[in-house]
Amino acid sequence: MAPTKLLLTGATGYIGGTVLTQLINSTIPEIKQLSISVLIRNPDQAELYSSKGITPVIFSGLEDVEYLRKVASEHEIVLHTADSTNPTAAEALIQGLADKQTSSKNKKYFIHTSGTSSLGDQPVSKQLIETREFSDKNDDIYSYMKQREAVKSYAQRATDIKTVEIGEKTSTVNTIIVKAPIIYGRGTGFFNQKSFHIPVLIKGALAAGHAQYVGDGAGVWDYVHVVDLAKLFELLVAKILKGETDILVFGKRGIYFANTLRHSWKELAEGIAKSCYEAGRFVSPKTQSLTLKEAAIMYTGGDEYIAEVGLASNSLTNADLSREIGWAPKMMEADFQQSLADDLNLVLSSA
Repeated sequence: MAPTKLLLTGATGYIGGTVLTQLINSTIPEIKQLSISVLIRNPDQAELYSSKGITPVIFSGLEDVEYLRKVASEHEIVLHTADSTNPTAAEALIQGLADKQTSSKNKKYFIHTSGTSSLGDQPVSKQLIETREFSDKNDDIYSYMKQREAVKSYAQRATDIKTVEIGEKTSTVNTIIVKAPIIYGRGTGFFNQKSFHIPVLIKGALAAGHAQYVGDGAGVWDYVHVVDLAKLFELLVAKILKGETDILVFGKRGIYFANTLRHSWKELAEGIAKSCYEAGRFVSPKTQSLTLKEAAIMYTGGDEYIAEVGLASNSLTNADLSREIGWAPKMMEADFQQSLADDLNLVLSSA
């Protein structure tokens, strides 16, 4: 019997690279038998992947939707970590999976990486206050996103909705969306091992001479270590390969969270300040409040909505579904605090 073929996008990135090494090093027999392909832009990276038993597929970018569709059609599973804000690419990959399906009994699978900023509120401008904790098991996240999207479009949310709709339209492709909160920790991939959110704030802090938060910094977000997140993807793939799909949910209900820790934005700023102070970069560990306008100018090109959702909102999730299928994250608060110092060192070394 031919091995199941899995296509991974974003393999050179922070999340995708960590997911790939998690799959390569997996001790699960069914995953060890996988045939894994990765989409990459740089031909110079192909030899490294080939040496690891991975099939490199050179492509020009996610804009080439015809090629995405063609490549996806040659696989049974697509694990998409490249871009959570590109509905056209997601649609092409799902349609590609469906192209060679002749029966709805033999499903293919599209696992999409997204985030929880699409659930974030606007507590600074007070245009939307949303402090509830969302459960991936007990709440209808899809319907909630549809309601939010009808009021104001947000690329990440629009991509999630498109993923569900196209998957259900095909009737042969089961979709899963993994909505991660702020991801921290050093990645294990072959290339980019640095997270995005926290290093950006560290750079801003170093430039200003003190760590910053927006408004009163009272908004609260969840966190997950990138390796724990990769283990959730490994678990989902394993369930599919083992034929244990009865325990999984797909489509409108197939939205999984991945939270382990929780901090306010002010607490994050205080952690960054402490790391910078202990490293001799700050004269004191004090923090400073920014206005929403100041934060937008500094971090989001003047877009106050993106700044508020991404740097000041509440986004609270409970990964009940993920834990129900066996996800058991290991990283604790001490790992998070250590990651702040590690991220500072990475930022300084790449300056």
